[in-house]
Amino acid sequence: MELHYDGQCSLLIPILVACRDDQRPAIINRIYFRGKFEFPGTACDFRQLDVQPRSSRDWVDNGSVGRLVFVNTASLERLDRRIKAFQESTKEHHLIHLCTMRWLLGGSVRSLRLSPKSYVKRKRRKVADPIVVDKTPSKKKTVEIYEDMKVGELAKVLESSEEEILQMLKDLNKLPRSNSEMLDMYSITSVVGAFGLKPKLVAHPRSVVDSNFELDAFPQPPPPENELRQRPPVVTIMGHVDHGKTTLLDCLRHSQIVESEYGVKEKDCEITFLDTPGHAAFAKMRERGAKSTDIVVLVIAADDGVNEQTVQSINYAKQADVPIVVAINKIDKSNANPIQTKQSLVEHGILVDDLGGDVLSVEISALQGKNIHRLKEAILLQAEDMNLRSTWNGLVEGIVIESRIQSGIGKVCTMIVQRGTLVKGAALVAGTCWARVRAMYDEFNRELTKAVPSTPVVVAGWKEDLPTPGDRILQLENEKRAQQIARYRMKEEINKKMEQDWKTMEQRIEKDRKEYLENRRKLLNAGLRTGSTLRLVVHKEQKYRRDTENQKPCVRLMLNTDVDGTLEAILNVLDTYKSEEVELDLVKFDVGPPSESDITLAKDLGVLLYCFNVQVAPGLKRTAEQLGVEINCFNVIYRLVEDLRNRLSDCVPEEVVFEQVGEGHVIKSFSVVVGRKKQSVAGVLVDWGTISISDSLRVLRGTTVIFEGSIRSMRIGTQVGVAVPNETIVFKEDDIIETYRETKVKKEISWNPPGF
Repeated sequence: MELHYDGQCSLLIPILVACRDDQRPAIINRIYFRGKFEFPGTACDFRQLDVQPRSSRDWVDNGSVGRLVFVNTASLERLDRRIKAFQESTKEHHLIHLCTMRWLLGGSVRSLRLSPKSYVKRKRRKVADPIVVDKTPSKKKTVEIYEDMKVGELAKVLESSEEEILQMLKDLNKLPRSNSEMLDMYSITSVVGAFGLKPKLVAHPRSVVDSNFELDAFPQPPPPENELRQRPPVVTIMGHVDHGKTTLLDCLRHSQIVESEYGVKEKDCEITFLDTPGHAAFAKMRERGAKSTDIVVLVIAADDGVNEQTVQSINYAKQADVPIVVAINKIDKSNANPIQTKQSLVEHGILVDDLGGDVLSVEISALQGKNIHRLKEAILLQAEDMNLRSTWNGLVEGIVIESRIQSGIGKVCTMIVQRGTLVKGAALVAGTCWARVRAMYDEFNRELTKAVPSTPVVVAGWKEDLPTPGDRILQLENEKRAQQIARYRMKEEINKKMEQDWKTMEQRIEKDRKEYLENRRKLLNAGLRTGSTLRLVVHKEQKYRRDTENQKPCVRLMLNTDVDGTLEAILNVLDTYKSEEVELDLVKFDVGPPSESDITLAKDLGVLLYCFNVQVAPGLKRTAEQLGVEINCFNVIYRLVEDLRNRLSDCVPEEVVFEQVGEGHVIKSFSVVVGRKKQSVAGVLVDWGTISISDSLRVLRGTTVIFEGSIRSMRIGTQVGVAVPNETIVFKEDDIIETYRETKVKKEISWNPPGF
C-alpha cells in the first residue's frame, strides 16, 4: 500500500492506495479533489479504477482519483464512520493531511514514498514582466442601445430624424420593410458608428416594463363608450375653521349626525358630500379631499372673509384641477358683507359669476337653511357641465378616504367607488395592503350588498395593515393575486428604504471617519502617538458633558386616534415642537382605542396617554387608575395641544428673577472688632424701599460694583448699619447700597404650532 506526495504543497494528497488482487476492494465516494494529478509510478494497480491510464505519466481526472480503492484488515464500517465524522467536523473534502490519512486508515499505511523531482515532470510557470498598454480613453459620446430597436427608437436615441436613419440603412443594404420592423444588432451598431458615437448595450426597456406589469397592478384602460353611464358628483366641502362647514352638512342632511360622508338627493339626483376639517393641522386631509373629488364647495363666512385655510383650499383645488362652487355663509349676521368677500377672492384667482366670472357662487345661511336649494342646484349645474360618467361593469377601482380600526369589526377603510360595482368577496389591493371584502356599510352603519360608482362605502376585511388615505384601490381576479401584488409592493418599498438607509449609512461612516481623524489629531497634539481614541477622547468628552450639563426634563407621550388621517394631522403638529428646555418623546402612536398592553407600557415608562375621538372601555379606565396611568381624552385638537403645552411648561425649571426692593447711600463708615478682627460697617441712610437681612446686596462706588452678595448683619431702621461677609471691603461715604429680593417665576414653553 503506497501513498505518493506530489512535493508541491504542505498537505498530503492521497493519489492511490493499491491493494492485492486476492483482497476485496471498497469504493469510497466521499473524498473529492480539485484539479488533475499525475501518477508517478507503474507499480500501482489501476484495475479497480473505471478509467485506466495509458501510461505511468498519463493524467487521471479528479473523478477517478476521487474513487479511492482501499483494502484493509480493519473494519470497513469503522472506516466509514471515521470518514463521515471527519468530514462533518472539518467540512473539507478536497485535501487530507498525512496524520489524518493515517488515522482514517487505522495505522495500515505500510510505506510512504515521496516522488523525486526527476521522476515527476513539473511544469514550472515562468513569471514574465507585465505588459503595460497605454489605453487612451475614448472621447466619443456614449449612447445606450438595446436589441430589437425600431427606426423611431434609434432616431430618438441618436437625436436624428427617421429619414436620415433610413438613408443610412439603405446604404448598408439593411433597409427594413417598414418603420415598425425590428433592426438587427449589426445595423444598429453600424448606424451608431456612422454618427461618430460609441454604443453601449443595455437591457430592453420594454422587458422591465413588462416584468413590472406582471408583478404589479395598474388602473384599467378607459371603458368603451357604450358602457358609460351618468354618475352622481362627489363634492368636498372645504374652507376655514369655524366658517360653518359642519352646520352646512347638518342642513343638507336635515340631521345633527355629522359623519365623514353624506348622500343627499336633489330632484332624483344624488350628491355625495365629503367633509374636510378646516384647521391648519389637517392640511393633508384637505389636499387628499381635493384630489378625490369632482367639485369643491368653498365655504366662506360673510362676516370673516378669506382666511389662511381658505387660500390653502383654493390652491389645493387648483392643483387638482377641480372646479369650485363658492358658498358665502352666515349672511344672516348683522356684520355680514358678501360683496366684500366676493371681491377679496379676486386676488386669489377666483372671479365669481356676480362679478362677471365663471365660478358659481351662492349666498346662504346654513343655520337658517336659507338658499340651500340654490346651492344644490349650482352643484348639479356644474356636474352637468362636467358630464360625469363611469361604468358599472368590470373590475372595481376607487380611492381610500379614511382608514381605522373599528371595535367589533376590525380594520376598515372608507372608500369612494370610481369604477365598477363592488360586492362582497371581492379581492382588493391598496398600496401594500390587500383585502377580501367581508362586509360593506354606509355612513349610517347599515350593511350594503353592493356599491356603484360615486358611492362612499366602509369596507371591512383588510389584512396585514391599514391602507393609507389617498391610495388607489384596485380589484384583482382572486385573493392569491392580491397577496402577490401586496408582497411585491412591500418588497419594492423595502428596497427603496434600504437604498435610503445605505446612503444614510455612508454619510454616517464618513462623519465617523472625520470624527476619528479629529480625535487622532487631538491625541497627537497631547503627545500620545498610540492609544484608543474612543477611551481617551470620546468617553472623556462625554463624561465632561454629563458632569457640566443638566439632564433635560422629558415628557413621554402615547397617542391613539380614531382614524389614520387624524393621526397624521396630530403627528404633523407634534413635529413642529422644538425646545431645548424640555424634550417631547412620542413613545407610541396607533389608530384605535388603547389596549391593556398600552396601559402596561405606559406604567412601565411613565407615559401620558392621549386619546383623540376614541372611546376608552370602562374596564380599561379602572385598570389605568389602579396602575396610576393617566388617560386624557379629547375631541378638539385645540384642547389637546393646549393641555400638552401646559404639561411641557410644568416641566420647565422655574426662572430666578432678582427684583430691586430698596436703595440707600453710605453716610458714614466705621470699624468694629469682631473676634479679634476688624470689620468695616457702613452707616446707611435708606433712600427708598426697604433693606432686609434676607435680601441680596450690591455695593456701587460710582459706576463700579465692588461687592455682590448677602448681608452679614444689620440693624433695622431708616438709618441702619450694614456689614458684609467680605472683610476686605472698606465702605466709603456716598457708596450706593442696593438690595434685591430673589423670586421664582414659572416659565412658559414657547411652542405655538401653525394655526394655534
